[in-house]
Amino acid sequence: MVKAGHKVQDHWEKHHIRKLDTLVTIRKVKGFRQGQKAALAGRAECSFNILEAFVSAVGMGDDINAIIRTCPAPRDGESELACQVNGGILGAWVGNLATKLALAASNCGVSINVDAICSAGVTGLVSAMGEIAAGASLGAAVCTGTPPQLTTTKISVLGDQTVRDSRRLLIGEGAVGNGVQCGVDVGMVAANIANMGLAINKAVNVNKCKASTFRSPLNVVKGIPESLCTVDIGGAVAYIGQVVTFINLIVVHCQDFLDINALCAGSIAAITTGAAAIAPYGAAVHAGCALNHFLKTPKSQTQLSKLWNSPGYDPVSGLPHPRRLTEEEEMAAKQPLKESLAQIAANRETLEQLKKVVDVPKPGNTEADIETLLNLMGSEDKPRAAWPFEC
Repeated sequence: MVKAGHKVQDHWEKHHIRKLDTLVTIRKVKGFRQGQKAALAGRAECSFNILEAFVSAVGMGDDINAIIRTCPAPRDGESELACQVNGGILGAWVGNLATKLALAASNCGVSINVDAICSAGVTGLVSAMGEIAAGASLGAAVCTGTPPQLTTTKISVLGDQTVRDSRRLLIGEGAVGNGVQCGVDVGMVAANIANMGLAINKAVNVNKCKASTFRSPLNVVKGIPESLCTVDIGGAVAYIGQVVTFINLIVVHCQDFLDINALCAGSIAAITTGAAAIAPYGAAVHAGCALNHFLKTPKSQTQLSKLWNSPGYDPVSGLPHPRRLTEEEEMAAKQPLKESLAQIAANRETLEQLKKVVDVPKPGNTEADIETLLNLMGSEDKPRAAWPFEC
C-alpha cells in the first residue's frame, strides 16, 4: 500500500499541472518551484563558498611561508623561479578568497546581494590575472624541450634559501608547508568539482539559459539574463580547468617529487583556467556593477516592464515605433497612385486613337516612336517592355 501511494503521488506530481484550471495558476506553481530550486542552489553554493574561502585562506598562508623562504635577495635561478611563481599564486589566493567571501555574502543571505556580486566580479578578475601570471612564469621554465637542470628533485626545498647546505610552487615551502599544500590541493579539487555541478544546475534550473529567457525585456534592454548565464556556463568551464590544475599540483606536492611533466601541464591548465574565468567574472561586473542601481531599484524594473508592454515600443532604439496607419489612412495614401495609373491609362488610349488617324508621320513623332512608347507603357494584358536604351 505504501508503494502504491508513492506511485500515485509521483504520478500526480508529474501530471497535475496539466489539469490546473488557469494559466495564471500554472505560472504561479512554476514560479514557486523555481524559487524553491533557487533557494536550494543558493544554500549549496553558500556551503561551498565558505569551504573554498577557508581552503584559500590556508593556501594563502602557506604561500606566504613559501615567499619568505624563496624571495629574499640575493636569489639564484631556482629561487627566482620559485619566488615568481609564489608571488603570482599569492595574488590568485587573495583574489579567490575575496571572491568566495563576496559570493558567500550573496548566496548565504535571504536575497541576492548586488554589491557582493559586483565585488566578486572585480576580485575574481584579480584572481584570474594572478593565476595566469603564475602559470606563465612556471610554464616558461618547465615547458621547454630541454628541462631545467635543478639541484634537487624535492619540490619542498626547490629555491628554499633556508636550506643551508646548498641554495637550492607552491615551491620551496619546506616539508610541513608542502604537506599543507597537498591538503589544499585536494580541497580545491573537491570544491571545484562541486562548484562545476552547482553552476550547471543553476544554468538549467535557476537562470533558465534558453531562448525564451533571452527574449525577456531584462535581457533585450539590459542583458541581465545573458550575463547571469555567462556567469554559470563560463564558471563551469573555468571550474573544469581549475580541477585539472590542482590535480597536477597534487601529483607534485603529495609525493614531494619534482615532476616536470605535471608542472608543465599544471601551468598550461592554470593559464587556460585564468583566461576562461575572465568571461564569467566580467559578466558579473556587468550585472553587479554596471547595472547596480537598476537591479537595486524595483521601480525601474517595473517601468521597464510597462514600457516593454506598451504598443509600438522598439527595444533597439528605446523609442516607440512609428504609428501604424489606419485602414482609411492607407487608402488615402494609395489614392495618388491610383490616380496616376488612371492618367497613364487615359494617355495610352489617346495615343492608340492618334495612331489610327495619323497616316503621315510628323517629324519627331514617327509610328515607330509611338509604338515604342506604347510598349513602354504596357497594359493589363500586356506587360511593360524593357527600356531598349542605356543611359
